[in-house]
Amino acid sequence: MDLVTGGTGLVGAHMLLELAAAGRPVRALHRKGADRTVIDRIFKHYRPDAADLLARIQWEEGDLMDVGVLEEAMTGVQHVYHAAAVVSFDPRHGEELRRTNTQGTACIVDAALAAGVARLCHVSSTAAIGRGKKDEPRTEAMPWTDVAGNSDYAISKYEAELEVYRGIAEGLDAVIVNPCVVIGPGAKGRSSMTLVERMRKGTQWVPPGSNAFVDARDVAACMRTLIEKGGSGERYLLVGENATYDRLFAAFANAFGHPKPTKRLKPWMLETAWRLERVRSLFSSRGALVTKATAHSAITTRSYSNTKVVQAIGHNFRPLDEMVANVVAFVQGTGSAG
Repeated sequence: MDLVTGGTGLVGAHMLLELAAAGRPVRALHRKGADRTVIDRIFKHYRPDAADLLARIQWEEGDLMDVGVLEEAMTGVQHVYHAAAVVSFDPRHGEELRRTNTQGTACIVDAALAAGVARLCHVSSTAAIGRGKKDEPRTEAMPWTDVAGNSDYAISKYEAELEVYRGIAEGLDAVIVNPCVVIGPGAKGRSSMTLVERMRKGTQWVPPGSNAFVDARDVAACMRTLIEKGGSGERYLLVGENATYDRLFAAFANAFGHPKPTKRLKPWMLETAWRLERVRSLFSSRGALVTKATAHSAITTRSYSNTKVVQAIGHNFRPLDEMVANVVAFVQGTGSAG
């Protein structure tokens, strides 16, 4: 039996599909009130035998901080895929980020140690990767840099990794994956689906920076292989393609049938936007559309190397256009695209 935490999230859902399709008995942990209908849609998007695969999943409802729930969820479990996390760059969510991402991971580590699971695969993020020289691709070997510009999300994921390493020191066998921006079918308004929804509506504007992107299917496939073949205590960057936002937005525009965005956002525009959004959010329950962290990300040029994971398991990552075509097909209800 395998256990997946965060079963209704973007990575968790694709992990469930990966395991169910491989014939693995799988248990999924989800939060109270989580919408599981998105799992049905994702499975049906990819597979004609979705109903049979869904029947292989044993669902468990509970909180990451509930020791009793975790003890029950890990009974008879060989592998744990810890994908549960909060992704937010809103400064108002700092406490929730640390509770779920850091403290929640600590509880998972403790429960895995107590249950004697064979191995844990922890889903971290490129946000926890250190910074190198300008224009130098970031790698797993770059140490964390404690600087003022780190977001609460980045700090929470870095501290979560420390909890995994603490568990390893106490006898846990674990491997860490660090996906970049994950593109794939998921719940509306969560993770990268927020960006997809904006692209569906169309835009004339594009930010000047760049980032790395990876298909959710590749993340799940790598996790299943690495939990068997990855080095104990090692972490692996999962990167499909480094690309400018200009290229990303153009790919979405083409897939949705919109004109390519031609107006480039200036840094001062984004600096002004996040400040105005911070003031507006003080008087509204709706989260900020632009935060200091997302504005900084939009103007930053960065890239990441997938050399380590490619050399370790030989995975062939999907290109950006294929990632985009797949998630657009999901949004439009036209079936899997590749």
